[in-house]
Amino acid sequence: MATPLIRIPQEQGGTMYAFSSAARDLTRAYYNPDVVFEYSKFALLDIPVVAEPTTGSTNNYIQFSNLYEGGPVSGGGVAPNYSDILPDDNANRHFAQTFQNYALNLENFILSDDDFDESIYASDSEKIFFKWLNHIGAFRTKPATSQEVINGISAVVEEDDSVQTGSEYSKVVKYLGNVDVSNDKNYAGDTYNEVFVNVPSYVGYTPTVLFKSSDYNTTDTLYQPTSEINGRAGQTHPDANIDLESLADNNDGTINIDPNNTYNYGIDWEESHYAKIASDKKLNNLLDYSKRGGDFRFNAIAVYYDVYSKSNPFNRSTNLYGVILLDNWKQDPGSTGWYMPELSKYKPNEVTGLNGNAFALKLNVKFNSSLDNVGIEKNINDYSTFSMDIFFDSTSALENAAKVLADATHSHNKLNTRLDDLENLFLTSVNTDNLTSKVSALEASIEDASLNYKNAGSVLDMISSTNKRLNQIINGEIPTEVQYNTDVIGAGQGISVDKTNNKKIKLHNSNYGYVLNEVHEYDYTSNTVLDKIDSSNQLNPNNFANRGIWTRIKGYENLVRIYLEQNTFSSNLNIYLDDSGTSFKLGQTIKLVFRTSIENLDNKAINIYTDKKNGWILKGTISTTDLLSNKPYVELICVDEINKTFELDIIR
Repeated sequence: MATPLIRIPQEQGGTMYAFSSAARDLTRAYYNPDVVFEYSKFALLDIPVVAEPTTGSTNNYIQFSNLYEGGPVSGGGVAPNYSDILPDDNANRHFAQTFQNYALNLENFILSDDDFDESIYASDSEKIFFKWLNHIGAFRTKPATSQEVINGISAVVEEDDSVQTGSEYSKVVKYLGNVDVSNDKNYAGDTYNEVFVNVPSYVGYTPTVLFKSSDYNTTDTLYQPTSEINGRAGQTHPDANIDLESLADNNDGTINIDPNNTYNYGIDWEESHYAKIASDKKLNNLLDYSKRGGDFRFNAIAVYYDVYSKSNPFNRSTNLYGVILLDNWKQDPGSTGWYMPELSKYKPNEVTGLNGNAFALKLNVKFNSSLDNVGIEKNINDYSTFSMDIFFDSTSALENAAKVLADATHSHNKLNTRLDDLENLFLTSVNTDNLTSKVSALEASIEDASLNYKNAGSVLDMISSTNKRLNQIINGEIPTEVQYNTDVIGAGQGISVDKTNNKKIKLHNSNYGYVLNEVHEYDYTSNTVLDKIDSSNQLNPNNFANRGIWTRIKGYENLVRIYLEQNTFSSNLNIYLDDSGTSFKLGQTIKLVFRTSIENLDNKAINIYTDKKNGWILKGTISTTDLLSNKPYVELICVDEINKTFELDIIR
């Protein structure tokens, strides 16, 4: 298995570099009917300029000289043909050469390793791509904060962007999107995969992009490349401007893939891990989140695909297919370096009324079966945006036409029903006879009423009769007892009904004080309720790493008694109030009483979670400094039952 050979970015039409692992997964899906391969996601990138940074700067200019030669090393191992980019050098050659001789060669190492596990769907292409960007100075990260990632998830984000902070760093990953349309097309005897990348007008940049780490698919942690890339010893590149000399991380000519000592990050596509999406009910996905961002620029697209098992859809992985460069590198007019032209994405401005713009790009992918050069043939249509607009307009028009047809059909059916009813009413003998009899009865009633009110004497007789009956009721001559159906009266929450007396119904308040809640141990990693916690079965604080306390909320005031063994807290104490059966009411109080002493909290916190239906939302936190005693007494009061807002009072 040889390292693929690639071309220098072309001047027109864009250039795509694909990873060998994508071809491996396509082959796997072709020969195994249980395996599915589908284009799924994309990321818009803004690859930084190639230039020599000034002393003390914090920019992320690309510096190809950060890489080292592989194989036998002399003179410190610095690759002599990867000096800082100068006006007379060519960034296109350096870009293609380093990507081929470092990134694709490292992927070939891993795919050819004896320890490589073929059954694992997750590829290493994305980790290799960002590792390469990091080594050449284009990509840096920092730990994510609690405002960016949910509690319990480890992630990093890029350093702060110069657009927002005035720093010298420019973020690489600008926007995350989904591939909405893909298609297979036959043309001139060749089969193409059509992948449509659509960026709507109403979105801006994705405000936060999380990156997660993962191990490489091998037990090896260090590679020692030979002088030339794998499988290419003694060969020459078809392009005389590109050599086949291998590149490495370190000046000893080695490549490090130890997860503890190297970059091994990829985009976290799990939307539930984003703190803003998890905490804001108006945000359902990354597309909604991108509506919060502003204008941005991009010059490259990272295309992703999903590979999964039909029999087990949860066995799924999102992998990097390849990277599309929308243009090639251009020399800066000021002779300070090289840049790749960018496209500007504008979001509509609701204040000024300025319109935004949208992008729709179509990628045609055709596989090359040549054993010499594993690659792809691509075509980015100059009219793709217009074509995509026509496609979406046509789809929308077809949808509207279908709706109009459905409405017309419904109206036609209603008219037919009403016509049938009229025919049944006027054209059948039975209904005609019924109508005639009803009219006759109405005429007789009118005549009787006319006779009754024909003279004043008849009206006075009716008044006299009514007065006589009222006097009989007052004198007790006519009974006034009334029978009632008591079955319609039932007990409610906190109310009991006593019907033992035939003449009286008594309503009693059955809520005499606190509702005494049962408290259980809870494994929140598996969402499992475990043993009951009481004075005879106390919870060990050493189990807090994956355990917490659970109780089911009931009506009125709840008393939750907590028994803990006197031991050092291994982590925060998490209390889960299950409101899935009984919803919180305004003013409802939950009293949390620690019946045993807390002796060794060890700077840990007590976290209170509820709103189970939305995935357990943190509603209150008690730090060590907040406690007034070692046997706390805390009240959680509901002040907004719609938004589930609470106030937390520490009584003792």
